[in-house]
Amino acid sequence: MSKREQLIQELEQAPEKLVQTVLDFLHRVKATRKPHPLAKFAGILSDAKAAELQQTIAADCRQVDLHEW
Repeated sequence: MSKREQLIQELEQAPEKLVQTVLDFLHRVKATRKPHPLAKFAGILSDAKAAELQQTIAADCRQVDLHEW
């Protein structure tokens, strides 16, 4: 059972006053929640491009040359 289904099941059995309290809380959270500044970039890469980028980072960016200095 998903969390959503569990919540709905609990709300169906809850007194109306508690349902109203939960609803008010949900509305307050939604009204004050600000999107993350990087959220606009979510999903702009295809899965193939993202995998390629991860592979490149793993291969090239994690190399330390101890004799470089």
